[in-house]
Amino acid sequence: MKLSEFGKDFLFLALRIGKHHKNYVDYYIGPDKIWELVDKEDPISPRKLLINCKSLHTKLFSQGYDKKRERYIDKMLVAMRTSVEILKGMKIPFKEQFLRLYDVTLKVVNESELDELKEEINEAYGGTGNLEENLKSLREIRKVPKSKVFILFENALNTAKNRTKEVFLNLLPKSERIILDSVSIDNDEEAKWTYYEWYLGKFRSRIEINPTYNMYWTAILSAATHEGYPGHHTEFVVKEQRLYRELNHFEHSLLLLNSPKLVISEGIADIGANMLYNYREQAEISIQNFCIKSLQDESLDMLTIQNKVKGKIHLFWYNLAYLALVEDWSEKKLIQYAIDYEIYDKNTIKNRLKLIFNQVYSTTVFSYKIGRDIIINKLGEFPSVKDFRALLEKSVLPSDLK
Repeated sequence: MKLSEFGKDFLFLALRIGKHHKNYVDYYIGPDKIWELVDKEDPISPRKLLINCKSLHTKLFSQGYDKKRERYIDKMLVAMRTSVEILKGMKIPFKEQFLRLYDVTLKVVNESELDELKEEINEAYGGTGNLEENLKSLREIRKVPKSKVFILFENALNTAKNRTKEVFLNLLPKSERIILDSVSIDNDEEAKWTYYEWYLGKFRSRIEINPTYNMYWTAILSAATHEGYPGHHTEFVVKEQRLYRELNHFEHSLLLLNSPKLVISEGIADIGANMLYNYREQAEISIQNFCIKSLQDESLDMLTIQNKVKGKIHLFWYNLAYLALVEDWSEKKLIQYAIDYEIYDKNTIKNRLKLIFNQVYSTTVFSYKIGRDIIINKLGEFPSVKDFRALLEKSVLPSDLK
């Protein structure tokens, strides 16, 4: 690509910030030379990074970019500057940090919303008896044996890919592909994931699967649409093709976890299943293709209701993160509060708290609910093909969808 001096300085700055925080740069597909030079450098001091960031920001408005692109890069630079200021030790109120990092306001959860969620979960999963015991029993019944995880997930990816091609004509490059890889996280200090998509560039992704952690057949399809089609992999492939390769927009050669792009990406991924299927269709596909044969007495109607409720559970994790990071609750108090809600066991809660208290991932915990909500509020629970395609193909900020 033809990279201006401004573009080079932008990428150098982002990668240099990333040397201070592992995984700050989730992916980078820009010029190899820039990556190699930064990789060989010693970390640059936060003081100097802040000087460089301010200097770059002043140059932005003389680059001749159209107003929409200029605004997008402006928000990215605000986020990068905020990350450097935090790195430098500057005291910024958490809500202000969040607004500057993600271009969206962090709001307190109304307790009545949580009460309504609890009622919906009870209706969908409760039946008779204790909710916690019912959920525990369902998880045991629906757990996918390790030997079947890759077969089922590959099946789900192919199903979602074929449907994505039907819905979005001429969207995916012919050379795009996904590589599946198995991971096992044995370190108790490290947070566990079920799936994680790593974008490799040149229209390729690697999806890591942890086959022994919270793997349920009822979640296989939503995982495939979230990580693959039309979620993360699809978005990054399309943006590489349209924005980076065709339009030379260097800002789309990387994903910074602490930036507005993350909120949009998680929103796209989280609503992906709804873009392809209604809730009943999702339930039908799951029962027909992923349910273990001996368990095919699952109620289609009940699974349909559960699919609708699942997306709302982000509210619970959002609130837990808010109590931890804004209200400054202790870990002990957070665990007890979450356990009393009766949805998740202590180990699952403690694992999520590892993310919440992680230096890079802490603020990203909010992105799933916020991203999903702003898309639904603007485009509906089942967006049109035209609107969803625009999210995939264009630079979009959270504030664009207000």
